[in-house]
Amino acid sequence: MKKILLVMVGGTICTEVNDEGILTVNEKAGVQLVENFKKSDSAYKNCVEFDMTENLCILSENLTVDNWNRILDTYKKHIKNDSYDGVLFAHGTDTLAYSAALFSQVLADTEVPVFLVSAQARLELPHSNGNENFRCAVECICKGIVPNVYVAYKNISDGRMLLHIASRLEQCKNYSEDLHSLGAIDITNINDGKIKEISQAFPHEKVNVMIDKDKLTLKECVMMIMPYVGINYGAYNYSRFGAILHGTYHSGTACVEEKTSQRSILYMIDKCSALSVDCFFAPSKEHGEIYHTVSDISKFTTENGKKIGFLYGMTNEAAYAKLLIAYSYFDDKEKIKEFIHTECNFEYFDR
Repeated sequence: MKKILLVMVGGTICTEVNDEGILTVNEKAGVQLVENFKKSDSAYKNCVEFDMTENLCILSENLTVDNWNRILDTYKKHIKNDSYDGVLFAHGTDTLAYSAALFSQVLADTEVPVFLVSAQARLELPHSNGNENFRCAVECICKGIVPNVYVAYKNISDGRMLLHIASRLEQCKNYSEDLHSLGAIDITNINDGKIKEISQAFPHEKVNVMIDKDKLTLKECVMMIMPYVGINYGAYNYSRFGAILHGTYHSGTACVEEKTSQRSILYMIDKCSALSVDCFFAPSKEHGEIYHTVSDISKFTTENGKKIGFLYGMTNEAAYAKLLIAYSYFDDKEKIKEFIHTECNFEYFDR
């Protein structure tokens, strides 16, 4: 008999419709998930015992850093009290990629498989993928998948069930109900051979653990800025943060036009440098065949004694999670730098 801890976070997979036709979190969603699994034709339906946490009742769009601490505290409280063969987080899709990135690094040394499961529609609707996602995660645990942090999700556009290593998951796009990641494995027709393939692709022993999760308290210490036409860097309050993560356009670029004006990223770098706030630019390469705009950023920092870190080879979600952990946990700048550039759990896919 397998024993699985079910952490009820919230989100669509935990919702019901109230009398006004509004989606709200259902306190009994965990019971419904388990009952639906027990009624399925899964070969493992009578081989699993579930321990369920209280429903944290968090719609994922309302997720905050404090809520992340609350979720991790709930996990740590229950995992200490018993031994499990696996852990499932029932989580909403809106911020799933951010939680997946964070949990993949915080729980990199997990001794059991950890899955985040979600749904694109409430469970009682026939087109919902929630029950299938839950079942797939449970079956992966029962089949002996190597310990790590995963997301199992059936894409709606083509009906394929994909297994994602959590550190590489990307946000679901607007007007889409599909999830994607680099290296995702099609497990629509899962078998033991596929499980062995997964174990070889993401061997658990490769993880690097540089933090003690029991001593980690996340802080609101990182601000993320995404570029857009007309951005005004004078509108931000940089002093509240330890680090700024600046995203890029798809070519790894940002605006340097009118270099001394508030429309240029160079203004942000200059402002942050004066405040001793660290800046990171991702995903972008500092060297090689790069656009002159990126070269201007690099030259500006070198010639003027400013600093910006170029991060390349991971998703923005993973970069944000990595910085948030680093600046919450470490005080020493060298330790922060070491953590940022050390792969924790397959988040780097191009070094």
